[in-house]
Amino acid sequence: MAHPRFSIVIPTYNREDLVGYTIQSVLNQTIADFEIIVCDNCSTDETAKVVRQYSDYRVKYVKTPRHMVIADNWEFARSHASGELIIMLGDDDALLGSALERFAEAATRHEADFLFCRTVEYRDLGFPGTDRNTLDCPPFAGSSRKISVDEFLKPLFSCRIVFDMHPSSFFFGRALGDAVAKRCGRFFQTNGVEYCAWPMAAVFAKGIALVDLPLSICGRTSKSWGSNMILGNPGKQRIRQFVQDVEQTRKFAPLTNFTMANLRAEGILTAKNLFPQEFQSYEFDEQKYMRDTLDELESRKALGVDVSCEMQDLVNHLGNHPGLRKDILEKPQTAEQTPKSFWRQVRRWVGDRGLRALRNRMIKKRQDRLRVSRGDIQTGFRISGSDFRFSNIVEGADALERLIRPQPVSKTSS
Repeated sequence: MAHPRFSIVIPTYNREDLVGYTIQSVLNQTIADFEIIVCDNCSTDETAKVVRQYSDYRVKYVKTPRHMVIADNWEFARSHASGELIIMLGDDDALLGSALERFAEAATRHEADFLFCRTVEYRDLGFPGTDRNTLDCPPFAGSSRKISVDEFLKPLFSCRIVFDMHPSSFFFGRALGDAVAKRCGRFFQTNGVEYCAWPMAAVFAKGIALVDLPLSICGRTSKSWGSNMILGNPGKQRIRQFVQDVEQTRKFAPLTNFTMANLRAEGILTAKNLFPQEFQSYEFDEQKYMRDTLDELESRKALGVDVSCEMQDLVNHLGNHPGLRKDILEKPQTAEQTPKSFWRQVRRWVGDRGLRALRNRMIKKRQDRLRVSRGDIQTGFRISGSDFRFSNIVEGADALERLIRPQPVSKTSS
């Protein structure tokens, strides 16, 4: 039996209310050469029932032998994929209808087995913050092109992220994943799975390509890690639940917290340790990593989250590195770091309900609506479901597809 061109692997856990949207976004694709592998990490809700309602033979349900941490779950899920190109699609995320068509074209044109696109964010109706039922689309060029290993890795190792690393925006060759796993035991390694797997994929890929279009949507929901651990404060009990569900040990990151900065560090440094020769020319910027960690912890503190233990861990580490301590903890304030500016940021993080903030959001919303209506979309925009007639992530994907569809699949650059 011939292998499908694409394997859409959806690791899931207790997302009975969300995973159906993700599946439907794949079934809405303009090409049919794919399989969907839904890997249930021992959910305790009706996830299995939701998945089994789909009669399409391409939708397959598998279940882990026990509840696993993310890296183990993903490695188990990957082992069930038979397609030439694999994506690990989040169970609250979605693909635009033309996504597979455009990735197939780019893979052939650029002879690439590691590809990625721009990532859109969708805040659903249950998002624990402001701007619910909105889509945030980043700037995009509307074409595809080859990416060098240096262009991909240097910003990542320097902690100055250029490309969004969200897993739902990346395809990797099945043979590529297997080749990496053969050399180091497995493809997915750490809590921040993408920050270890993607660097390894980049150095061993036959070719890397950026499909510079917004083809993947990251869902921000009340159940998302990002919504709860970065953008909001769900309370101590909820935070504890998220933390208990991931690997607790760090092998290479200097700190032990669960910030995105630390997830990135652990992934990058794990990859560098596994393949020291391949990553020899890429130096990890520990100073920038520490600054990012401090900034992230301060933003969490401003939301009312208790980060005293994490701050003490950072201070203790810097105590052993006087140069870093002076540069990070005693850094002079710039105009953008004054207390006034800081509290402006705080008000934005918690969803400032003041008249000025409300007015500014309304002005920006009106400006974006007018620009999008004129077809001016490639500079990035935010649109609301009330203006563009969507109320969930699948309808949002359809709305976005209608906006970008004038960008022909065949118009790419080398």
